[in-house]
Amino acid sequence: MTTTLEQVDGLYEIADYMQDEELTAALEFIAKIILKPDIPTDVAVLQIVRLQAIAAKLQMRATCMANVDKSDRAKKNLYYTAAAEIDKTVAALKFILK
Repeated sequence: MTTTLEQVDGLYEIADYMQDEELTAALEFIAKIILKPDIPTDVAVLQIVRLQAIAAKLQMRATCMANVDKSDRAKKNLYYTAAAEIDKTVAALKFILK
């Protein structure tokens, strides 16, 4: 059986490469949005808080990798990108609630 991540080109590969549980959870939700963008408002409210917290964690992880643990530039850059794009997803979810 194909997972939600495998149904959206590239997301499974990112999750597999990063090996980060919270990032994978965010990518799974983003894949669900891509496959079925009609999101109930009660789900949107819950995911706004969850995804924003994940984005904050990813941003802090990227900053730590940029300033303290400088060993993996590729993952650092992916963390920065993921944090920014998850933040944009949260903004879109907030728009649903208006």
